[in-house]
Amino acid sequence: MMVTNSKIVSMFDDLFKPFDSLPCFTKRNLRLYFPGSEDALNERIKRALKKERLLELKKGLYTTNFYYLREPRKNEFKEFLAAKLRFPSYLSLEYVLNKYSLLTEAAYPFTSITLKTTRRYQNFSGSYLYFNLKRTLYFGFEPVPFYGNEYYMATKAKALFDYLYLKRNLGPDLKKVILEDLRLNWDNFSIDDFELFLDYVRQSDSQKMSKILNIVRLLYA
Repeated sequence: MMVTNSKIVSMFDDLFKPFDSLPCFTKRNLRLYFPGSEDALNERIKRALKKERLLELKKGLYTTNFYYLREPRKNEFKEFLAAKLRFPSYLSLEYVLNKYSLLTEAAYPFTSITLKTTRRYQNFSGSYLYFNLKRTLYFGFEPVPFYGNEYYMATKAKALFDYLYLKRNLGPDLKKVILEDLRLNWDNFSIDDFELFLDYVRQSDSQKMSKILNIVRLLYA
């Protein structure tokens, strides 16, 4: 659904005015401002969505059209939404690799790591993909401030680790796949990034990642 210009605010929309300054909010938040029945609240939400006064991020999670149209940091807003759509999670994998120019051949959805099950959300702001890692590998991310809030993003090295760890069917010629077929821009992966990657591999105790590390090490010998 495309976001259109905001419509004239009527008396009907007064319920949502307190939320025009918030990046997102829940149906439970709306309930605090609405004295009517649950059915009446559902009807108000339904009508507001139809008028595009509200924009649905997922069931029970919303932002207002007023907020979205006036948000100057739209990409950071979308990154922040990735954390809100599925918690806990941190941005990683293709999205972060593309952000750091290690992958540059396509536009990627917002990809995240979560402790929960794999999930996909699609809404007006984009596509959000979540992949599960076990708790012992849930590290290597940093906070990113967003006004008075924050969300989390993998370091460049952890985004690469997550990408290769979750990559299946790499084939028998692992060296060729890692150094050529995946089309990773190794020039944008510094020696400091490599040292951090090495540390993550050691922490993981993964035979697969140890083999990959020995290949990547050739670039920094």
